Amino acid sequence: MQKLDQDYKERLQAVAQIIQSSDELASYLEEEGADQYKLLQDAYEPLISEIYEEVTENNPLQIIELEKVLIHPYFEGLFIPRILGYSVLRAELNDEIKSVRPLDHFKEILIAIANSANFDVIKQRIGQTVQLGFALSSDIWITNLLDKIENKKVKAFLSSMKLDRLRDIKERQNLLQRYSKQFSHYNFFTAQFPQSVNELKIEFATIRNFLLQRIQFKSKHDSYINELHELVSKREFQKEPEHLELLAIIANFIQLSEKENSHLEKAFQDVRNNNPAFTQNYFQFLKTAYKADIEFGPQADRKIFTLLDKTKNDDLLKYYQLMETIHTKGFVHDDVLDAVNAFYSQYEGMSINNECLRLALLQQFRRVMTNLTEPEYHSYFELSRTFASYMNIFSNSAFNQEVESMSMDYIRKLLAFYKDKRSKEYQDIRKFVTANFTEFDFLTEKEVVDLFKIKRKKKADTHNA
Repeated sequence: MQKLDQDYKERLQAVAQIIQSSDELASYLEEEGADQYKLLQDAYEPLISEIYEEVTENNPLQIIELEKVLIHPYFEGLFIPRILGYSVLRAELNDEIKSVRPLDHFKEILIAIANSANFDVIKQRIGQTVQLGFALSSDIWITNLLDKIENKKVKAFLSSMKLDRLRDIKERQNLLQRYSKQFSHYNFFTAQFPQSVNELKIEFATIRNFLLQRIQFKSKHDSYINELHELVSKREFQKEPEHLELLAIIANFIQLSEKENSHLEKAFQDVRNNNPAFTQNYFQFLKTAYKADIEFGPQADRKIFTLLDKTKNDDLLKYYQLMETIHTKGFVHDDVLDAVNAFYSQYEGMSINNECLRLALLQQFRRVMTNLTEPEYHSYFELSRTFASYMNIFSNSAFNQEVESMSMDYIRKLLAFYKDKRSKEYQDIRKFVTANFTEFDFLTEKEVVDLFKIKRKKKADTHNA
């Protein structure tokens, strides 16, 4: 974490002074109604939000310090429901959808809300957040928190947020998914970078989520370059699997200066040379990342290819040489098909090397198919033959199912677009599917017939007319 810049402190103090001297606050204090508080909120939350977004973009390691300022009573609880939500969504969760560590920051914000003179209006905006925070926490932790609340009315409200149905893991998971969607467009993650191996293991998941979130939002990394430098270079970290995964994320996705890139290259080579499990663990990182739908592509693959020592002719170099060929010539090229076949035949079909290759190609297929418009269906006809060639090379049912799924999605998209069954386009599609989808093993003959079956309208019953 980093201390909050003085500039931010001064700007926040100015906002607090504006709020305290505002007509909207005077009106709210006189009436104490929800409508007056809404006017206060509409007028001044945007000022707080502007500073918050600036900190998240430019100085994300200062977020917690910023939030600690925002819970001060001078801000009258404005923006506090939002940061309460952020504190819950930063939780590191286990397989039981429970927080691995106590939600101390959530607790700190919630106690500030409980002690606020504006609790009655703020509570209308925090119900689901508190329900989720309590669902992720242990009963003992909740009891200890409630013991710190002196106001009986406030304690009763918070106690009512502990729901028995959320003891069920599926209920917790469903609530978490629904709740998370409300915040999917907000960038609010932060991290504590480690100084020791023990801290690395404790903070690993938080740092990973922080980096991936910022990569997804295409955010800046300038303000924590020193932390990244220390993280990748620390020798005592370099045999730890957590370090390798963070190193892989940084190497694939974060653009560094020439100087920092040279540090990264040295660290990458040191780990690759000194850790016998490096290649296997790196492929495991790729597999996990691809299955989590993390986008790689030419830029990421070429970054790694550039970092690799070309004199060390191991499986990792062979993989990235193949990726370079694929990106240079395109996966439809005959030379690429031959290169893929040659690489694939060196390993067992279920090896992690080959699994990563299949996942990488599926991601490329999906990227093309997602951008393919309806009028470009002839391009799909050509692509499908390339897909079939890869299916023949891999002979892998999971790969085939993914290709089938994206193909069927596109065909359904075409049939929804070309509804006139007498049109040339519709007939082209029908002929192609009929001729090829049974051969590809996507559909049975009966399923093809059913797909294009004309649904006749029932005639009106005129028997008794």
